[in-house]
Amino acid sequence: MSRFSTIALGAAALLCAPTLAHAQAAPSDPYNASRFSVEPYLSETWTKNDVTDKRNGTGGFGVRVMFGQSSASRALSTLFNRARAGAFVTYASGDNSLKQYNYGVQGDFPLFATPAGAGFRLDPFVSLGIGAIHSSVDAGSGTNITSNDFALTPAVGTLIPIAGAVKFRGDLRDAILFGNSTTNNFIAEGGISIGF
Repeated sequence: MSRFSTIALGAAALLCAPTLAHAQAAPSDPYNASRFSVEPYLSETWTKNDVTDKRNGTGGFGVRVMFGQSSASRALSTLFNRARAGAFVTYASGDNSLKQYNYGVQGDFPLFATPAGAGFRLDPFVSLGIGAIHSSVDAGSGTNITSNDFALTPAVGTLIPIAGAVKFRGDLRDAILFGNSTTNNFIAEGGISIGF
């Protein structure tokens, strides 16, 4: 991860500290979804598109904002009634001055009405994101090679309660990019979900 990425992540953590303290103090059920959540995360992206000729890992960070039907949705049995929807943006940078912005909207669909497991609770979900990945590489002489590709990103992931409305969130995504050629790419994300 670049120095800029590290500094930006640290600043984001400091800004989120008061919100995190509020969420931990909230007397909410840690096994029920929140109506609204803010989810900062770290990402590692392996993509190949019109400006990258091979898949090198690029580290980055992002934030996701999600809306759902709160705890009432847990009483409903269908996958779509438990769904949450929101938007995300991710910034990543890597070797050869590669910079990528991944942004769009997504829907999360919890698999179970209540988290699974005894003691160590997992709340697995499937997810589908639709958006774009903007990639830029410094070609020298003050010029950049850029690519804007439509991206479809199916994923699997899980939420793990930590304290109150704070949960760990992990995602494994397949970013399908539709550029001059269609490519399958891999994105791993991990962060926290702060519910309200």
